[in-house]
Order: sequence, then structure tokens, then C-alpha cells
Amino acid sequence: MPRRSSAPPGRPRKKAPPPPPYHHGDLRRAVLDEALALIEELGHLGFTLREVARRVGVSHAAPYRHFADKRALLTALAAEAQERLADRIEAALGAAGADHRARFLAGGRAYVQFAVECPAAFQTMFAAEVDAADGALAGAKTRSFGLLLGFLGEAQRAGVFPPGDPVALAKPIWAMHHGLAALATAGAFAEGGPGALARIVDDAHGKLFEGLKQR
Repeated sequence: MPRRSSAPPGRPRKKAPPPPPYHHGDLRRAVLDEALALIEELGHLGFTLREVARRVGVSHAAPYRHFADKRALLTALAAEAQERLADRIEAALGAAGADHRARFLAGGRAYVQFAVECPAAFQTMFAAEVDAADGALAGAKTRSFGLLLGFLGEAQRAGVFPPGDPVALAKPIWAMHHGLAALATAGAFAEGGPGALARIVDDAHGKLFEGLKQR
């Protein structure tokens, strides 16, 4: 028995409206930016690609032109975040001049400030959902960590830090960076006023610098 149309007799059935027009010049960039905005608003990674597409103003299938799935999107965000962090640390080291202690403090401050000013990006860098084997992400991590290793090599050659494996020195330093960043993003240092964070970060890294110095 043929199915009866729900449309009134003599009147053609209405087609579903097309998705809203896409006016952004760069769909990939728009998807990345909107995903970051959602992480900022939600405070976690519990967004969906469908929600990103809705907010960008495209069909729910459009983001898949650039990202195979949500994991691929988060991985791309993490790679970008690592590059942005590396840019900040590199600039801070360059601006601090030749003094090793000043450069050490500047690098630590840049790490923590990035976490506080870009919490959504910082969150993606260490998300369990990302693909750690992704080439772009691995390269960005190598660059970021390489800045610390490069500084340590210079300090060792100058006799500031003792000789040895720079990676062994880098791990406690990174732990200091990241621990302070995690506390700062959680609001642990908010009570001391706008200048408290820089003072705390500099004081902690200053003590670490003195502890690592060659006797």
C-alpha cells in the first residue's frame, strides 16, 4: 500500500531549509577558534563538533572537511598551543639579555603567564584526548622543550650549572613551571593582588636557580 503524503493535497512538500551560509574566509581557523572559545566557556573539553559547527554557522558535517574527528581537532589545538608557548618563551629569553638568572626567571614567568592568559589553549596541551604521535604536535613539543634544553646547555658551558645530562636538569625545572602554572590557573595566587603572581613565580624560580647552580 503506498505511503500517503503528509502535505495537503495539491501542495508540494517543503524542502528542509539549507544550512546557514558560511561567511568566514577560513573554515579551519574558524573551527579552531570556536572550539577554544567553547573550552574557555565550559572549563573542560566536553564540547561536540556539532556544537562547534552550529556556532560557526555551518552544517554539522562541515568541520569534518578539516578534522577527522574531535581528537584530531584537539590535537591541532594542542600543537598550536605548544607553538604559541614556545614563541612566548623564546621572546622572553631574548628580551632578558645575557644574564643567566634573568633569563631563567623570564622563561618561567612566560610559561606561567601563558597558562593564566590562555587557559583553554594551555588545557589542550596536556589533554589525554590528543594524539601524542601526531607529527605537528610532537614537533611543537620538541621545539618548546628544546628552548629549555638550549638554555641549560649554555648555562652549563658557562659554568653556571654543573655538567651532566641537561634533560635531568630540565625535568625539575619544567615541574616548577607547570606546578606554578596549574596553581595560578586554579586561582591559588589571586589574593595577593595583580603583582603577586609575578613575585611568587620569580621567587620560586630564583630559589630553584640558586639550588641548581654549580658550587
